[in-house]
Amino acid sequence: MRCALLLVAAVVVAGCGSNASTSYDTTQPTTTSAPTTTTSPETTSLLIYLVDPDDGKLSVADRSVPKTQAVARAALEALAEANDSQVPAGLSVAIAIANGEASVSGAELSPAAEAQVVYTLTQFPSVTSVNGKTRPDVEDFVPAILVEHPTPGATVSSPLRVTGNANTFEATFQYELRDADGKVLAKHFVTATSGTGMRGTFDFSVRFTVGDAQDGALVVYENSAENGAVIHKRTIPLRLAP
Repeated sequence: MRCALLLVAAVVVAGCGSNASTSYDTTQPTTTSAPTTTTSPETTSLLIYLVDPDDGKLSVADRSVPKTQAVARAALEALAEANDSQVPAGLSVAIAIANGEASVSGAELSPAAEAQVVYTLTQFPSVTSVNGKTRPDVEDFVPAILVEHPTPGATVSSPLRVTGNANTFEATFQYELRDADGKVLAKHFVTATSGTGMRGTFDFSVRFTVGDAQDGALVVYENSAENGAVIHKRTIPLRLAP
């Protein structure tokens, strides 16, 4: 018997006469490092991964999209609409529930766009790979220190929770939290779960005090093991709240 697949987002289609099933995007919006949240009954917040024009590596942004079960498709659409994105419009996605493999079609993806799509879709727990690629397969496009939360422009208060992943020498890097005048409010080192060729995750909190709401920045970087120079520096602009 020839089985028909209904190409409708958020509908699970069972193969006729078998136990195999394919979902056309029924993913739920969560991440491993910092869970996404529902911002209102009508919208859902999720992450998209863009290409930083300064170094050609991935950066993170958050987007509020109309509430839908088809969040993977919504994420692809947000990628296509964003600045600093190389992802074309018109992509479609199907997800095999049994093994977490997502299939994206509709246009040819450049290596950078492929990295964007892989990181964006694998934030959802039901997706482990995209077109056969996992996060380690796109490592060339990931910065040494990738802060996934907070996202640029976020308003934060103390204690500030910072999460992400890193691949640095001996898994160690530094951070500084600066106020509007560039004054360092907090500074310390962080050790990820792994490093020196194997990317690990990090999750730490920063306590700070400001007198009034103001612009600020979280700066992450690594000190070169060779000469102590600052390398792999990234700056995440924030709004600091008292």
